[in-house]
Amino acid sequence: MPKENPSTRSKVLVEGKEKREEDGEMLRHISSSVSILRCLLIFFLEVWVICITADNNNNNICKERSWCKQTHMTTEEGSSPMSAFVIGGTGLVGRKLVAELAQSHLFQRIVTVGRRPVPYDGPGKEKLEQHVVDFDKIDENKDLFADIDVGFNTMGTTRADAGSAENFVKIDHDIPLHVARLFKEANPSKPTHFCLLTSAGSSATSSFLYPRTKGLLEKHITELGFTHVSIFRPAMLLHDGEKREKPRMVEGVFGIICKTLNPLTGGRAGSGISTVAKAMTKVAEKGIGGDASSQTTVDVYDNRQIIKLAEEQ
Repeated sequence: MPKENPSTRSKVLVEGKEKREEDGEMLRHISSSVSILRCLLIFFLEVWVICITADNNNNNICKERSWCKQTHMTTEEGSSPMSAFVIGGTGLVGRKLVAELAQSHLFQRIVTVGRRPVPYDGPGKEKLEQHVVDFDKIDENKDLFADIDVGFNTMGTTRADAGSAENFVKIDHDIPLHVARLFKEANPSKPTHFCLLTSAGSSATSSFLYPRTKGLLEKHITELGFTHVSIFRPAMLLHDGEKREKPRMVEGVFGIICKTLNPLTGGRAGSGISTVAKAMTKVAEKGIGGDASSQTTVDVYDNRQIIKLAEEQ
């Protein structure tokens, strides 16, 4: 029986190892592709659900409570200049919102409250009063919310960025709700308007953490007794200027997809960040409408309405 050549055996072993590595790499690519396709499928299903349900969801908050009414403000622009505070001002929408408010002739004072100042050096910067606070000790700064007409919340994160479900709920629900409560308590006899940024699909009864947390915040804010509450529910937030400090690849991919889907879904798939900020400012500029003893008025703006508001002259 002829002896096996050692070099031949080594070559066979090397080729076998390379083949296994190639097979393993192929399996990893297939697994990665399957994961991406699964994410895209889930995303498209979510967009489809939003498109189907968006037109029916706007009245949900008022349906849950018989005492609230839903109408659009009729206060004309040109009334006395207003003051506002913003939490979440260092986020993408928040930065755009602060810029819009600073340039609005209907706002004479803008108070920013956050963990760091809002980077703004444009027109109207002299209107800004920036306060760096510890939200765990925000009660020590409750006087910041006195004699303010409009409160804005653009605070938000993701479960991944928050590090846990508990931290996510704290940032997206607990802190904004507590600030809103301080705002209301600081102005017991003054008409007040709270503008709240949440998300399409928000529902207090959802089985998923993100929409449930947003929905509960909407519910709890509207129960505080403000004269007026405006809720903005954009779909996917689309970058139309500034970029995130920590880019999210998946979010970028979905953003491109949503820009393509917007014309096909009648403007339901996504809103530009600047678009949302402009819409929130324009709603606030219309005035509060009513007095401190008035029944709470709740307006809910979906993605299409946000786009339409921003386009108004």
